[in-house]
Amino acid sequence: MAFLKRRGDIWHIYWEQSGKKHGRSLRTKHKRVAEEYLRKFEYTLAQRQLGQQTDIGLEQLKDEYLSYSKATKKQSSYERHDVPRVGRFLEYLRSRSIERASEITQACIEDYQQHLVGELAPISVRHCMYAASGLLAFAVGRGYLSTNVVRNVRKVKAPNNPPRYLSFEEWEKVRQLAQETFLWPLVATAYYTGFRNSELRFLTWPEIDFDRNVITLTNKPGFTLKNRESRTVPLSQDLKQILLPLRRDRGYCFHNRKGRQFSAPELSAEFERQIVRPSGIAHFSLHSLRHTFASHLVMKGVSIYKVSQWLGHKSVNTTMIYAHLAPQDDEINVL
Repeated sequence: MAFLKRRGDIWHIYWEQSGKKHGRSLRTKHKRVAEEYLRKFEYTLAQRQLGQQTDIGLEQLKDEYLSYSKATKKQSSYERHDVPRVGRFLEYLRSRSIERASEITQACIEDYQQHLVGELAPISVRHCMYAASGLLAFAVGRGYLSTNVVRNVRKVKAPNNPPRYLSFEEWEKVRQLAQETFLWPLVATAYYTGFRNSELRFLTWPEIDFDRNVITLTNKPGFTLKNRESRTVPLSQDLKQILLPLRRDRGYCFHNRKGRQFSAPELSAEFERQIVRPSGIAHFSLHSLRHTFASHLVMKGVSIYKVSQWLGHKSVNTTMIYAHLAPQDDEINVL
């Protein structure tokens, strides 16, 4: 017998099988989604206990998984990661004449990884393997498979390079270019807050408190923060001077040339056209300003812990990629 329980805002499912208790997060706040998962889970659990075959075709598995992904993950994660990567995995399986989940073996997964190595960069290979693992883990949870064979495959190693950030000289060049375009308020906000592209697109005027000098990012219809938690970032005096004359009572802060909210591809393309190409600076994008924000703060002595909070990292360990930029400690000279 399985049952649901809400912990905080997230629904979890619990069940007992072979005398052992199990549980997992469903990663959704929506009770209706959780109840639908429970109904299907109880059915497959009963089949397994009765010794009935619960195998599933790949197309049906894909449909069920993507439906679950769409309901429980950010729209950008669903569209940009799960849909294309799961599709790539299933396309490869079909080329091997594999049509059902039970036919997927460890040898097949190892061959798939080798196939990817010939086409993609190592980090992209790892992301595709994570997607394949997520699909099979979902199949295990639904009772279609007993094990996730992807977990037994040793993943290719990817170089762990530091993030690309602009030097102070490069930022000055970008700043001067951006000031001549309608993107300047958005570019300045990216630099002085470290907001992600999606956070810039969905930033609204009521979230900026000009009296208390803080910006509080919140979840809203059509947009969910990466860790689903609101966060507050200080509003610097330089950014305040730029945004205050543009202040409105409501609505999004930044718009395209037609006065509408930017789409994700549109914003990236506009930044490329207005800033990247004229600057002549290689290998940087709008997201690089997030890394520049963090890097410049650390280089000027701001603590990693504060930077981590402002970036919205769930763990300060994530922010440690900038630690090497901190001013060196002279105490080493006591030796």
